[in-house]
Amino acid sequence: MPQFPPIHPDDDMFHGSPEHYYSVGKQMTDFVVRAVSLAKADDARVLELPCGYGRVTRHLRLCFAPDRLDVADIMKPAVDFCVTEFGVTGHHVREPVYEFLGLKDDSYDVAAMGSLITHLSNNNSRTVMRKFFAKLRAGGVAVVTTHGEKSREILGASDCYQVGEEARQHLLSAYDAGEYGFVNYRVDHSLEAKTVDYIGDSYGIAMIPKTWVIDVCRENGLTILDHIPGGWDGHQDVFFIRR
Repeated sequence: MPQFPPIHPDDDMFHGSPEHYYSVGKQMTDFVVRAVSLAKADDARVLELPCGYGRVTRHLRLCFAPDRLDVADIMKPAVDFCVTEFGVTGHHVREPVYEFLGLKDDSYDVAAMGSLITHLSNNNSRTVMRKFFAKLRAGGVAVVTTHGEKSREILGASDCYQVGEEARQHLLSAYDAGEYGFVNYRVDHSLEAKTVDYIGDSYGIAMIPKTWVIDVCRENGLTILDHIPGGWDGHQDVFFIRR
């Protein structure tokens, strides 16, 4: 395994196992490499949003030149950490946070959006999808993950997202009805406490049926190239989507 900079103490994606942390980041990087092939992009310019504290970035920088790799996040310390440790170009996401105004449209061959709309309401996720895909050039390909088929199976067995029983049943019912389901995290949750403290109460848990993704892609002139249920870490659904 390559020698990586240390994991940042505020990285909510680290749950105690370095092996798991590194494997999840490597897996997303493999998806990005596949997206580059699908986009038929030589010397691809790549965007990772959100980057967090570099769970994926530390692997991406082994595959792409730093000057071809941009990262962005609402959490300024996380972006600054990635810039310092990995030599990439960083962008602080500013208000309105779901419009990504600091990133130029039509600029990237490939983009990765791992586990963002998984935490947002229906309206915010629609805005994110529209604005995020505007950053891709025509023909560019993005990797987008959702809480879909496998997540529904996991949530059906236990309150894995720490939302409480009433909220858990709401998410399950919405998903089973083919609807977008969203609830806020409980005040006492611990899964992504530092992230939520930074972002605020617009952050929670979303369950997203495939039909929602299909509808949003149709509305925005996007094409789903592939769908891998539970493809990321045996948990989140993975979509390869072309602009």
